[in-house]
Order: sequence, then structure tokens, then C-alpha cells
Amino acid sequence: MTDHRLAAVIPVIDEARAIGPLVHGLRGAGACCAFVIDGGSTDGTPRIATAAGADVVDEPRRGYGRACLTGASVALETGHTAVAFLDGDGSCDPGDLGALAGGLDRADVVLGRRLARAIEPGAMPWHARMGNALVAAIVSVRAGRRVSDLPPFKVFRAAALERLALDDAGYGWTVQSVARALSDRSLRVVQRPVAFRRRQGGRSKVSGSWRASLAAGRAMVAVAWRETRARPVLALMAKAPIDGHAKTRLAADIGGDATRSLWAACLADGGAALAASAAEARLRALAVVPAAHDATVIRDLLGPAWSIAVQRRAGLSGALVDTFLAAFDGGAGWAIAVAADSPTLLPRSSPMPRSLRTDASAVIGPCPDGGYYLVGLRWRQRLPVVARWQRRRLAARLERAFERVPMGGADALSSTTEALRRHGWHPRTLGAWVDLDVGRDLPDFADTVNRHPDRFPNVHRWLVENDATVRRWTVGRAA
Repeated sequence: MTDHRLAAVIPVIDEARAIGPLVHGLRGAGACCAFVIDGGSTDGTPRIATAAGADVVDEPRRGYGRACLTGASVALETGHTAVAFLDGDGSCDPGDLGALAGGLDRADVVLGRRLARAIEPGAMPWHARMGNALVAAIVSVRAGRRVSDLPPFKVFRAAALERLALDDAGYGWTVQSVARALSDRSLRVVQRPVAFRRRQGGRSKVSGSWRASLAAGRAMVAVAWRETRARPVLALMAKAPIDGHAKTRLAADIGGDATRSLWAACLADGGAALAASAAEARLRALAVVPAAHDATVIRDLLGPAWSIAVQRRAGLSGALVDTFLAAFDGGAGWAIAVAADSPTLLPRSSPMPRSLRTDASAVIGPCPDGGYYLVGLRWRQRLPVVARWQRRRLAARLERAFERVPMGGADALSSTTEALRRHGWHPRTLGAWVDLDVGRDLPDFADTVNRHPDRFPNVHRWLVENDATVRRWTVGRAA
């Protein structure tokens, strides 16, 4: 791939016989760097790897996933745009790297697929094949996208790897990476045929023993089940910082240039804070934008943690309907939509109320101007037999609750609250939070940011650079 800086990550412990040819092969197949993550070899593996042209990284903490996480971190920190992972025992053919990396032309994640005819006799014991097939089937059924292998050889775009936020330090890392990739419908995942050979020395830490394989298999099944659970949605209603498109009332007060730069800073900082909250609560972070031309700008501002969806229905009301239906389609039983107008929403005020998970069927967060910064809804989870009927019924309720009430003005909160009650939800009111609509909102907004400058670095920088503007509105409000 000429348009990718491709790094290869290779976890090893005592793979002296295989590592030299493997590194040479990867470099010849297009890897600009090979990071050999050594877990404490005593047979000279690091020396041989270095001589072959690899960068050796010592990782004293044990665990296959730990080595992969360390290698991924090094590859991303050094600016690589694609990262390949493979075992260091010689079972993967480095010549397959070109075909896998080539799949990135149409995908974000490319998984090797070990076809039976391409598996060397003795390379994969029966118990390893059976366990692999079982876990792949679980992931396929629960994620709703088919995968036929959980391969050691795979390639990720850097942005996709960051977005998956992998954290399994053991042998569940591969299962977690595949399950999360398949569960995120905005990621394109493809499979490419690869060879699989007998290891070139030593003894496998897992497949060499049926007892170890059984223990690892049980752990992998648990990871597959956990990682393919339906994830509720945290949605951010976002418009790109374009003149006449976003924050028009604020622009009338402080000017178009200042508004564009402030709004870009708000989206970057607010998106980062909400993404962290979503990751902690295992929610899917989804930015809902009004048009296709918003998508690229918003993606760049929010970063790889966010999926981007262009709304199908018109207006904010349509965006809310689309958001909750997207969560239902993903199998979730609840979702929360947050307005980008409240970028200073702090983690301690995080929109993850326990009540929405348990007793309340809806929550709504009021703004002082009569609007609201957040709405969350809960519904009966999708049942396969009646899923289409459930979706139609939910869509009708949502349309009546949102599309037939005013979305702007001082009555938005009261009208929406009443509409939700009429259509079967019982909203619980959260604490009020200030939004950013007009110039007079700047002083309170600045006070919140200045109390936590480290959490809002881009906005804080804007406030420093535009201090005169903020002071003008502070004086005007006092007068």
C-alpha cells in the first residue's frame, strides 16, 4: 500500500528460529516498520529481530493482548496510518501482508481467513479448529455480520484501531478486536485468504495443549459474548461550523469568524469529554449530522471514537427520531441524545443517569432558556420474532412525541415533556445546564470553562484569544 505507512506488530517469547525470516518477509512485503514486542525471551530473539531490521520493544507484563496493546500504542504514536498484527512463530506467511493491506482500499479492518486448503497439515489441531469455529459463530450471530475465522494475521486502519479502544490484555484480545469491529456498523470489515503454517520452533502457549486450549477457549467465548452485547447509544446532535448553518444567533452577536472558531473548539472539547464518558459506560458514541457535507468536518473535529450518521428525517425532531431508532436497530433498549450547544457538560454531570437504566422511562435535561440539552428514552428491547412490529410502533411513538412539537423557543422543554407523557414515557428532570446560543451566554460559559481549563483546552484557548469579546458581554450583562 503506497498510501499507508504500515507497521507490523509481532508479539514474541522465545521465537529465535522464526523471527528473522518473518521480519525480513514483512519488510519485503510492504511494512515500513516491524515492532517486535518481546515478553522476556531467553533464546536471543531480540538480538535476531534487531539484526533483521525490527524495532524491539520490551514488555515485561505478560499477556498476548498486553503485547498487542503495547505494539499498537507504539505504532500509533509514531504516526503509522495502518497497523498489522501477526504471531511471531512463523505460522503466518509474511507474503500475505500485501493482500491484507490491499483490502484497506475498501475497508477499515481486514481479517485474514485461513481456508482449510491453505492450512498446512499439523498447523492447527482439531481442538483449536473447533474452538475457533465456535467463537467465530458466536460473534457472527450476535454481531449480525458473518466472520469465518478469528485470525492471528489482520490489518487495521489507524483510525479504526483507535476507535475500537481495545483493552483485553490476555488471549481474548483477538476476539475483542474482531467482535468490536463487527459490532460497529460504521466500520467496513472484509476477509482475505491467508496461509497458515506449522510453527517453526518451540511449543505453542495455547494450541500445543488441549487443556490450555480448553481454558483459552472458555475465556474467548466469554469475551465474544460480552463484546457483542447491544450497546446503548450516546448521540451528539452536531452541525459543522459553517456560516449560516450553525450558531447563527451567536454569529449575529460576535461575528462569523469568531463563531466558527469557537464552535469548532466546542465540538472538539465537548466531543472528547462525551466520548470518554461513553467509553467508560460502554456506550456507542454516535454523532448525528443534518447533511452529508457536515460529516467530514464533524469526523475530523470529534476524532475516531465517534461514528457519524447523516439524519434521514428533517430538522432536530427528525434527528432525534433517527437517533433512537438507530439504537433500537442495534438491539439496545435505551439511548441518550445530547445537544452540542452544551459543550461544557462535565463528566460528573455525565448523561449516563442510572435511573434510565432502571426505573425511569425517560430523562430530560432543561436549559435556563426553556429548551433542553439532553433527552434520553428507554423502550422494550427488540425481540426477533416481532422486531419489525416493535420498530414500527416505536417509530410512530417517536414521531408523535418529537415531530409534532416545537423544537425551538421558550416552550420546547414543556412541550416535549408533555408530548413524551402523552405517548407513554414518564420523563424525570435532570439538573439544569447552560447552553451556548447567543452572546449573553458567554460569561457563564466562560466561568465554567475557566474552572476546568484542562478539560476544555481548545475552548480555553479561544477565550484567552478573545478576552475582549467575553468582557464586552460580561459588562453588557451587568449593565
